[in-house]
Amino acid sequence: MKKKFDYGEENSINLKLVIALSRTQLAFGRGLQTFLNQYDLTTAQFSVLEALYHVGDLKICELIQKTLSTSGNMTVVIRNLEKEGLIERRINSEDRRGFLIGLTEAGRTLIQPVFEEHLVVLKDVFSGLAHDEKLELLSLLKTLNGIA
Repeated sequence: MKKKFDYGEENSINLKLVIALSRTQLAFGRGLQTFLNQYDLTTAQFSVLEALYHVGDLKICELIQKTLSTSGNMTVVIRNLEKEGLIERRINSEDRRGFLIGLTEAGRTLIQPVFEEHLVVLKDVFSGLAHDEKLELLSLLKTLNGIA
């Protein structure tokens, strides 16, 4: 027989929210990785390529911030993308002690169609929500994260 604990309504709702958010993130992450497998990319590699595609050359610290990554993981991701010829390090003309990371032509050729297809996948993922519901969810998540 399963035990039932009563922590009060607010705590019960908070616990259910954590589970719902975790399941949503897990399902989305799995779906994204399944999509990226056809391009032999990890989600971290896709995040780096996408950031460079949309923002342009970035310092490693900026990539870490934009992709919500760690420095240890970023080092491996950059090394692997360099090996594949998708990104390159360039001297930072504003600070010659550091490097900027930028897309190569091969990287740009890869990320453009992948990102466009990603938009189609996202449209399908969020198809169950009306436009107003998407805006409301976005607002609620920003509030939860202290951004709003």
